[in-house]
Amino acid sequence: MNEDRLSRIGPLCGVLFTLLSFGGFAIGSAGGAPTLTLSDSSAKIVKGYADPVGSAAWVGSYTTILALAAFALFAAWLHRSRRGEFSAAGLAAVAAYVGVILVNVAVTCVLNYRAGHGMDAQQTLTLFYLQEFLYIATWGLSAAFLATAPVSGWLRRAALVLAALILVVMAVPKAGVAQFPPTLFYIWVLVAGIVFARRPHVIAGTNAAPVSA
Repeated sequence: MNEDRLSRIGPLCGVLFTLLSFGGFAIGSAGGAPTLTLSDSSAKIVKGYADPVGSAAWVGSYTTILALAAFALFAAWLHRSRRGEFSAAGLAAVAAYVGVILVNVAVTCVLNYRAGHGMDAQQTLTLFYLQEFLYIATWGLSAAFLATAPVSGWLRRAALVLAALILVVMAVPKAGVAQFPPTLFYIWVLVAGIVFARRPHVIAGTNAAPVSA
């Protein structure tokens, strides 16, 4: 694969990651997968898994896995021209993010499989809180990715501000606004993918010319 083609596929994988992630969530919700958070009561959580989920919930989980593959390709492309410890830290954050999400998806699949099939309250809560712990852990890993992303200009400033916001809400995961900054991570990847897809010859890196609107 030549460099020109790679410079187009890499950014588009960032766009695909966001679209598949949001799409997977929407499909899963349509299939009956509960949309619960840590702020919900134990009774509501248990009730949410009292009935079986539809097949679309499984499609949503599989879509999330496809999204992770796209993210891994986008991140590998983003770091392609950078070497050293900083880049290694960024790629380590990416690998950890993908790994934790995969475990999270596995726990979600167990919850969906057992939903409506005699799972008691303690089992439900244990699996749910494990799932949420893994999900919150990905917030920190996404912040690490943003902090080490080899971009410049306003993309760099936005990444650092967003990384800081994500770390702040990790301390208050039950707050009503806690879900918002981690969601913006997907938007940042989407925007970055679009920017670099439109300007395929702009090399991401600390020495690159600032990306302007």
